[in-house]
Amino acid sequence: MSESLFDIVVIDTNFFISLLNAGVSDSLMPQLQNIGQSVGMEIMVPDEIPKSDIPGRFRQLRQLIPKYIRTEPVKRTSKLWNRTAEYAVQERMVRVNDDPADIDVVILAKKFSLKDNNKVALVSDDEGVARIIKENKVFKGIEHLSCGSFVSILAASVSDQKMRKLLDQTVERVFRASWSYKKKTRRYIDVAMLIDDLTDTARFVRSAAEVGADSSLAEIEKEIVAIAPKHEPEVLKPEDGLIIAQQLVLKARGTRETYHILQAEEILLEILAKSSELIYSIDGLEQRVIVERMIRSELFEHHSWLLDYRISRNQIVEALVHAEACRIYMNFISVGREAIENLIALQGLLYLLLGKYERALELFKAVPQMDPELSSTQILGLAVALIATQQQNEAALLIKRNVEMIEGIITSMHAYANDLYSHDQRELAINILKFLVKNFSKQEEVDRSIYRLFVLTRLRQDLVSGEAKINNIFKKRLVNRGKDDSKKGIPKSFMNKLPIMLSTGEDPKEIEQFKGFYHILDLVENKEKDEILAVAWNESNNSTWLLNFDSAYKPALEESVKIKITSGKITKIKKAKRTDPYRATLSFESPTIQPELVKPW
Repeated sequence: MSESLFDIVVIDTNFFISLLNAGVSDSLMPQLQNIGQSVGMEIMVPDEIPKSDIPGRFRQLRQLIPKYIRTEPVKRTSKLWNRTAEYAVQERMVRVNDDPADIDVVILAKKFSLKDNNKVALVSDDEGVARIIKENKVFKGIEHLSCGSFVSILAASVSDQKMRKLLDQTVERVFRASWSYKKKTRRYIDVAMLIDDLTDTARFVRSAAEVGADSSLAEIEKEIVAIAPKHEPEVLKPEDGLIIAQQLVLKARGTRETYHILQAEEILLEILAKSSELIYSIDGLEQRVIVERMIRSELFEHHSWLLDYRISRNQIVEALVHAEACRIYMNFISVGREAIENLIALQGLLYLLLGKYERALELFKAVPQMDPELSSTQILGLAVALIATQQQNEAALLIKRNVEMIEGIITSMHAYANDLYSHDQRELAINILKFLVKNFSKQEEVDRSIYRLFVLTRLRQDLVSGEAKINNIFKKRLVNRGKDDSKKGIPKSFMNKLPIMLSTGEDPKEIEQFKGFYHILDLVENKEKDEILAVAWNESNNSTWLLNFDSAYKPALEESVKIKITSGKITKIKKAKRTDPYRATLSFESPTIQPELVKPW
């Protein structure tokens, strides 16, 4: 039995829709439990099959799931279930009333992750489920897999020839059906989600590269890791080529695991330099194909990882280089049209962050030629590019033609406006908000986004000389007229509770406010006192604060656009002077901060 990547795999019911759409549900479902067990994975679903994912017309499928897949009960009255549901609704991730089963799958995954240090994966193509797993720290450590990449992992892991053949024949169809499902159902989108999709595609490509090889050659791949080549490159034997390729692959993966960025770039060049010579030095077509597939999949995964790394460090130009490399490799890898469209959309959004509006518009206009049915990703990018090039009427018509996507698109535009603002594209960020006010002012999300950007922009005007003044249109449209409590006094109840503990989940609501996100507006270092001071605005209490940290926090703060303080204690609250642009100075002891590294998404 192969070593398992995961002990427990919880499957969302949209997985079975992908199997059905790929035409493989009849052949794969009866074997799925056995396949999982053969590679050391226990596969399960919540015991209540949802009506929205598996509607009435799929009645037969609803009956087959509990017949072939292990079901587990989920207690919907538990504190964790209700807290997760409340969080998901607040963050507009899922509609709990319509389908509580979306919460069931994440709770079930959490339940088994707490047992025996299980390695747990949740398989789902639902964007809300994916966001809960990624963004809520309660579920940290649980891996999220798309339906397509899960099947590809099984195909690469299984050793039984009959099972391997079955999966080999279905993996590509399921991957494409999975992508098609995501494209049709996705409403909310941001850059981080596009990166996650690319990472998931890279996982599929790596797994697919290991599928279809003869079993004896597959065993050779596992055994040759520590063996040195016996011949010079010009007279390579097939097994020597596999050795060298495997060594290059392991070297590349090592740099990713240790985050050695310079070594990662160097190994990329080394693989490129050696790959042509290596492939054509092997005498044997089948072995050559295996090595070629191995190297190509590794290069694709390596570029994907470097792309994510560069974006996280705000190195957009470097990220675009790796994005283009990924697009080139996609021409030679069977990932499907939707994955290519997604990457092109990601490139367009990155060009917008750089202020290359015309180039972004060209990319977004090229995508619909591939597929006349626009996804939410393409609508978002095309609408923002049209706004950037002074074509607001066309952007409004584009969004209004897609009625079922309007709420998600507005939410996505609000998030992307924050991205633009944080990457010094503030004029475009403000223009997006003006556009939303003019065309969609009755949407609740518009009010939220306008308020946030209005306050941040006004505060930056106080702190940064030469900052463009914000248009009064925002203040006129705001329900609370841009409420700002920065000059409000500090209640005695706060002062009497010093030190204020932030580490317990039982804090009263007024204390919880101090744990919300702080948007970093300015940093000042006091070397004499070994302190780093951050001027920051907290949306939870409508106030600007001066946060006092030990200088050890300087690296994290310098790379962050916002932080969340999740534990520690406030030891001192010093009231501000009337002339200060903040409400008070908050001094912390041993705080744990959750930084958002130069990407507010």
